[in-house]
Amino acid sequence: MEGRTHIPIIDQERCRICDLCRLLCPDLAITKNSNKNQIEIDYNYCKGCGICTVVCPKGAITMILEESVG
Repeated sequence: MEGRTHIPIIDQERCRICDLCRLLCPDLAITKNSNKNQIEIDYNYCKGCGICTVVCPKGAITMILEESVG
């Protein structure tokens, strides 16, 4: 996404699927995958604001440079 420099990455081992990140994401980019029983981020919609990293009580979401992915 243009203008975005960082993206959130979820550590599924630490995530407790509390839904705070999903509920507070202003872009509605975070969803709960019931089949896999995990939280997922749709990077087509994520603007990289980092709210999810702040609200995660387990510290399971971190922001990394987008260019380092891929």
